[in-house]
Amino acid sequence: MIAALGAEPVENYDKKVSCCGGALMFSEPEKSQALVKDIIQAAYDGGADMIVTPCPVCQMNTEVYQEHINQKYGTKFNIPSVYYSTLMSVAYGKSAKESALDGQIIKAEIAAK
Repeated sequence: MIAALGAEPVENYDKKVSCCGGALMFSEPEKSQALVKDIIQAAYDGGADMIVTPCPVCQMNTEVYQEHINQKYGTKFNIPSVYYSTLMSVAYGKSAKESALDGQIIKAEIAAK
């Protein structure tokens, strides 16, 4: 789907179907933070500029908790995380505002084509 929308997918992303732990972030934050760290680390290691997910909890956990994970693990993550529908909106010519990118905590940028 990523390639069909004109973006370049990361081929070596071993956590692309991994769960972030969902609601564990509230009941067992240590476990969920470790899962989220592994997802973000795999994205960075694969050269990703952005994490794109169909899951609202994964989007929230991989974006909202990055600073906390950076403090806890000594990492320097700063990678935007968006829904597939946001990527689709941009691919079909909508602006950053129309695509809801202006609401991101970690801002994504639309590259000129």
